[in-house]
Amino acid sequence: MVTSQLILKWRCRAVKKSITGEINMSDNLNIINLVGRVGQKPETQYFESGAVLTKLSLAVNRRTSKKDSEPDWFAVEIWGNIAEVAANYTDKGSLIGIQGELKFDEWTDQVTGQQRVKPVIRANNLELLGSNPNSNSLANSPNSSDQTNSEQSDF
Repeated sequence: MVTSQLILKWRCRAVKKSITGEINMSDNLNIINLVGRVGQKPETQYFESGAVLTKLSLAVNRRTSKKDSEPDWFAVEIWGNIAEVAANYTDKGSLIGIQGELKFDEWTDQVTGQQRVKPVIRANNLELLGSNPNSNSLANSPNSSDQTNSEQSDF
């Protein structure tokens, strides 16, 4: 009974929008949250206007029982101060979380003349979640042999 009431309310809103032309911002959502690892060194561009753009690829694992499953890859672009943070504090393999919106880049291929479309995530928020698994920060510390041995002996 409750479900049918919700559907009825939704249909009434849809009819009202089509009649009045009103669009409520809460009815339209384009929000994407992703957590994954940076696939390659981020590319940063500085423009004469002062704008900063950082582009990176993000590998996101799916929840699956298969351990050898391939990740999903996303193209991510980040603008402004957050772009500088991404450029300075992320590298290949860094674990990050982003929140953003989906957009589509469209262009005409110069060689074939065909119309091309590429989905891109425009990140509005960036979370630095962990260190790069490829980094050797532990190996470069002065007491690295003591730390490594104590960690191994605990298990």
